Amino acid sequence: MTLEVLICSFNKGIVKVEDVLCEPRDGVRYIVSFQYTDERYLEMIPKSLTDRPDVRLFKYRGQGLSSNRNQALTHAKADIVMYADDDTRLKADTFDAITAIFEKHPDVDVALFCASTYTGRLLKEYPTEEQDVASVPSDYHVSTVEMAFRRERIQGVVRYDERFGLGTRFLTCGEEDIWLFDVLKHDMKVRFFPECLVETSAMMKHTMIYVDAGVQRSFGAYLYYSRGHMAWLQCLRFAARYTLRGYCHFVPTLRHLWQGAWYVRKTK
Repeated sequence: MTLEVLICSFNKGIVKVEDVLCEPRDGVRYIVSFQYTDERYLEMIPKSLTDRPDVRLFKYRGQGLSSNRNQALTHAKADIVMYADDDTRLKADTFDAITAIFEKHPDVDVALFCASTYTGRLLKEYPTEEQDVASVPSDYHVSTVEMAFRRERIQGVVRYDERFGLGTRFLTCGEEDIWLFDVLKHDMKVRFFPECLVETSAMMKHTMIYVDAGVQRSFGAYLYYSRGHMAWLQCLRFAARYTLRGYCHFVPTLRHLWQGAWYVRKTK
């Protein structure tokens, strides 16, 4: 069983990519999708990325993390695929653990697992038991670096919605929820495994839901994408509930939520 790590990097982040790579090993390869906005960033590409035979580097001009992830997946060829950002660190047992999961569970299409900070603290409050995932989790948000999947089940079937994510000006997050919603809509088998397999930075955009307009718009957009016209009422309930708890201000929060819902309704 082969595994590919898709590393998405943007502009000067390319200098950090070589820190993501582990020692070469059989059955493991890397795809680096380097997105840049100016040709001067091409001069920053570490020589190690072009010297290693287990690394394939693809460069293209553009902006948007969701677009970058879609670009990376088009080049994948391995049995199992996982994503990494340029601040992700893979553990010594990451590859063996992921391979073992898919060998032991031939019916699983997408495996979810845990991530920690560089100091070893769990990034979120994850479930403590292994379990099937039948809907997008509401008690925590799944990050792209916390998943692996069978390439043949996802490639050409499910893509990241490029209206969402870093690099966009309006819907600045939420792309993982949309992606997982689409995976489940295609009746794929998703299962969570309480194993901590990667390390990453502690910054999570979703935690800014009460103060960041882009995050609020993204949440409203996700609600409309997943629940249709019921989203208008759910946005109202969210703004009212958390205003009463003192977390946000009712009018601007509701406005941003509805703006996101309206945006998804009117765009493709």
